[in-house]
Amino acid sequence: MARAAKANATSKTDATADPDKLVRQQAGTYRTGDDRFEIREGDVGWFLVDSEQTNEFGQELIQGPFATLKAVSAALPDARASKAAAPARAPKKSTKAARREEPPPPPPPTWIDKLPKAEATSVRELIGALEREGVADAEALVRRDREGLLPAVATRLVERRLEALVEELPAAEQTAARDLVRRAAEVLSAQGTTRHEPLPGWTLVELASAAEPPNRRIDLRK
Repeated sequence: MARAAKANATSKTDATADPDKLVRQQAGTYRTGDDRFEIREGDVGWFLVDSEQTNEFGQELIQGPFATLKAVSAALPDARASKAAAPARAPKKSTKAARREEPPPPPPPTWIDKLPKAEATSVRELIGALEREGVADAEALVRRDREGLLPAVATRLVERRLEALVEELPAAEQTAARDLVRRAAEVLSAQGTTRHEPLPGWTLVELASAAEPPNRRIDLRK
């Protein structure tokens, strides 16, 4: 009994003196003298498991398989010299990627957004109606109409109607027709105001709606 205790004490002393000494724990399992490494037998050989280090996923750091325990012993110095694996960290996002993920700032308010709600609704309806008529610069035209003294929208609509009449004619007749339309526009826009008593005059005006009186004067002269 005393001899067995003495043998165990000697084994522990030897293990402490040699940290790479393999100490059998049970069938198929050994540990190094300093308990840092565990050696496990598997189906394809022996594996060296580091009890202090982990891999990049925080799991056991395992090396192997090794064909024999002697091969494990030979690999221990290199395994012991390796530094502990740093805990896995989420990759930092680049500044450019972070900017892409940020929601874009809201667009600045337009001149329409700054109008009272009822006026903004009316302006948007007018722009929509002009776009359905095929007017490409509808928004700019409506803004000019609101901010200027002349009825820009009504003038454009009359011009488009007259041009449509010209385009219905054969190509050979369109040049003469445009000249005639220009002379007619001069009569409608200007000559009515140079009347002689007792003859009546005339003025081409914009009508905002059928229920409202004449508004701004339309001048078709160019």
